[in-house]
Amino acid sequence: MSDYRFEHGDDPLLLTLSAPEAEALIDLARSTLAVVDSPFPAAGDEAVRSRLFPRAYLDPTEDAAEFAFQATVQSDMAQIRANAITAFIGEIDSGKHSRRGVEVSLDVDAAGRWIGVINDLRLTLGTRIGVSDSEDDPGHSEIVGVGQGDRAFYTWMTYLQEELIDRLTI
Repeated sequence: MSDYRFEHGDDPLLLTLSAPEAEALIDLARSTLAVVDSPFPAAGDEAVRSRLFPRAYLDPTEDAAEFAFQATVQSDMAQIRANAITAFIGEIDSGKHSRRGVEVSLDVDAAGRWIGVINDLRLTLGTRIGVSDSEDDPGHSEIVGVGQGDRAFYTWMTYLQEELIDRLTI
């Protein structure tokens, strides 16, 4: 499990990820980036894209308004997400590698960005493994048909996101 140290004052949040944690985060981030970057996601990832970019107008009679909204903001929203995910991958890649894992130093802005990216990663994995809103709880143990590893990784990302939020609000 990751090790978190938060230095007071202007010092950064130091996060040490094990090598497998860092690799899993990067793999899922790259997979999420592929969905974000493509207006036409690969087969099976349409639901992920819909979860990352939900409809603004839920009323089916408002399809014209939805189309206009998406045409106006979709590319900007995708670019903002892609930039954040790319920075996230870069921060892990450029972290200090040691026998303990990868130490990543995050300032407040980077930690805030990580919270958003981890949320996107959780949405991606959660959609792929069938997590519903009622199941989106780290204590929920019955995500049907999902391997123990996927459940554990989803729960771990939830924990990591909560830890980052807690550290930023101290």
